[in-house]
Amino acid sequence: MGMIDLNDAVSLLQAKRKELADQLAAVDKALDALRGTGPVTTAPEGSPQEATESAPDTVLPTRLKSPRTLSDEHKHALNEGRRKARHAQDAAAGLARELTEPLPSQASASKADGQQPRLVKRTKH
Repeated sequence: MGMIDLNDAVSLLQAKRKELADQLAAVDKALDALRGTGPVTTAPEGSPQEATESAPDTVLPTRLKSPRTLSDEHKHALNEGRRKARHAQDAAAGLARELTEPLPSQASASKADGQQPRLVKRTKH
């Protein structure tokens, strides 16, 4: 029977060792990801600051502002401003008459004396 070549056996064992070390590194990486910690690696030969900047330890959540909505009065004022601007353009082009200030009889009751209009829809209690 032939004699086993020791160099082949050593190279085979070293290859197996490298394969197992790679598998162990993959398991360590998965465990670190599940724990939420950064991977345990050796620092590169460069400056230690570069290693800490490339892999942040904590992730800060993004704060979202609540959506802003306009009040009904503000929406009405914007619409009124657009209407007046549109009318002013039409008047400048000669397509409409100049607007005059509304007469007190035409003004809504809520703006005339600061109170609610007299005729309002009542809700049942």
